[in-house]
Amino acid sequence: MVILSIIVAAIMAFVSFLHFYWAFGGSYGLTSAGPTIENKENFIPSGYLIFIVACLLLGLAVLPLQLVWPLPYLQDFVSYIGYLVSAVFVVRGVGDFKYVGVFKKIYNSKFSKLDTMYFSPLILLLGLAYALLAKYGI
Repeated sequence: MVILSIIVAAIMAFVSFLHFYWAFGGSYGLTSAGPTIENKENFIPSGYLIFIVACLLLGLAVLPLQLVWPLPYLQDFVSYIGYLVSAVFVVRGVGDFKYVGVFKKIYNSKFSKLDTMYFSPLILLLGLAYALLAKYGI
């Protein structure tokens, strides 16, 4: 479980730093990171919103380590947080049945192709990893 927690933490840290890069004005890969809404422009949130997501993702990079080596005052409920995060990731991986996830209906954008090939499978695997760490980590 230690190796799994380190791998998940590294993936989440990388994704978090990518979001920080976008929040502070970086543009590489940003147009491929969100769906195209109703054949219009890509959905790109504000830098402030991207910054909030980056902070949340950074917290999720710490969580797998806490699931294996919890701080004493977190030990009683950190596994519940792991299960909650796992459920959120699985719901995102399954998708909204239109723009994102395994069961999306719109496949004509660059994001949809990347989501099908990389994003949704990775998110589903992360959901499974958080569930395993929540169950067997402590």
